[in-house]
Amino acid sequence: MSRNRSADNEINVVSNSITDITFQAISKATTGIDCYLTNDFSGVIDPEKLSPKLLDLKHKGLKLRMISDISMKDSPIYRGFVNYFDIRHIDQIACNIILIDRTDFMTFLTNVNNKTRLLAVSDKSFVLAQQFLFDSLWSIALPFKEKIKEIEYGRGKSFTKNISKSLEILSIIRTSITSSIDEILVLFSEYEVLIHSKKLGILNLLQKATRSGIKVRVIAYCENNNIKDELKAMFIENFPDISVQYLQKSLQTKMTTMIFDRRAFLDISTEANFNENLEGIMGSCVYSNNEIKLSSLISIFEFLWIQSDIDNQKVIKQAYFKLFKGFNLRDETYKRDWTFKTNKQEK
Repeated sequence: MSRNRSADNEINVVSNSITDITFQAISKATTGIDCYLTNDFSGVIDPEKLSPKLLDLKHKGLKLRMISDISMKDSPIYRGFVNYFDIRHIDQIACNIILIDRTDFMTFLTNVNNKTRLLAVSDKSFVLAQQFLFDSLWSIALPFKEKIKEIEYGRGKSFTKNISKSLEILSIIRTSITSSIDEILVLFSEYEVLIHSKKLGILNLLQKATRSGIKVRVIAYCENNNIKDELKAMFIENFPDISVQYLQKSLQTKMTTMIFDRRAFLDISTEANFNENLEGIMGSCVYSNNEIKLSSLISIFEFLWIQSDIDNQKVIKQAYFKLFKGFNLRDETYKRDWTFKTNKQEK
């Protein structure tokens, strides 16, 4: 191992075993880790090998923060890190730096021959200065979710697209689900479309999204209690992390509405004939981020969610009373003498 040291071991330069030394330092963290990471970090440290270390620190309750320059091209990399780090964005981050417990500084240096070395500094004044810089940038950096929304939906750009091809609609649905980062709302005006969405793999994608911390809520109209029981069993067995409510009354329009991160929506008209090919259940579609229409759809969804919850409580209440109906229950009064005698009185 090639290593240059200062007299008091506060500055070390390492050219070999960089990964092992980095992992050892990270594993010894006790309070938290702050870092700047660029999109070429994976060329130095394998993210798949790093993930178990980060997961262990997360389970221990350590605070993990990252500042990076997040772009459309590299957003999938950060979607993996978001499970461990609180991530924020600042333009033109050009270095990989790790601060451990506010006491240790590590960075990766690359020379003209593309040879990577690890610089580790534990000098108190230097580390505190770097920590102060990180905290200052953190206070003005853009949160990860806001940056991703800006990337995915555009900054202030309003769009409305009318789509009639089923395969294109399915492609947008799949892309929108996999790129969502916060919440997905889905309204099925017909339970048949819900069943077909399972065959198309849409429910699988929604379930997978929940594993990334995305909240998924589904409302479906289904008046038939037997079918509703089958749907409930299907969700419990295959899609347990998706929250589902069922409407007792049908909606006026045959539409399937999907809202992604409250930033964009798909409003899909569905065909009446469900015996055709799977893609054929979808008719015309509007894909948009129009604020007025989006706000209206969100309000409708939230109203129906509350209404379906009330209806569900009524059903539970009716089932409860039905359970005890016919029992000849009688009022009974039970009494007990709570007077206690001392041993002396008993004698």
